[in-house]
Amino acid sequence: MRVRPTRRDAGFTLIEVLTVVVIIAVLAAILLATFLRARAQSAVSASKGNVKNIATALETYFTDNNEYPSALAALVPTYARAIPNDPCTDTPYTYEISTGGSSPVDYKISIAYPLTNGCRIIVSGISYTPGGGLLDSP
Repeated sequence: MRVRPTRRDAGFTLIEVLTVVVIIAVLAAILLATFLRARAQSAVSASKGNVKNIATALETYFTDNNEYPSALAALVPTYARAIPNDPCTDTPYTYEISTGGSSPVDYKISIAYPLTNGCRIIVSGISYTPGGGLLDSP
């Protein structure tokens, strides 16, 4: 014979509800950390792609002019549609040239991520030189 539960016995206890809330909170914290890391990784990958595209435009400019430009703005519109900002910091990339005599013969493109930036959990910065290629820190 089955005993019918009374109104008092129906429902969940406070301990059961709190246990479920704690489990959900732990799972949400794990997923949030994973999501933020994946988002930072995608921004770093986009930044590396931007640097490679700028480097390609610089090499094309060098082929045509036998020197590198003194500023990245010289690449627009002939060699690049626009010079993108870094997706992690929304700031321009640092472009440094070295001269061999009077005309620029080498360059470095870089970006450093501040300690408060989310991309810093992936890498501290990115740099590119023609001789060294793409490196994960400036």
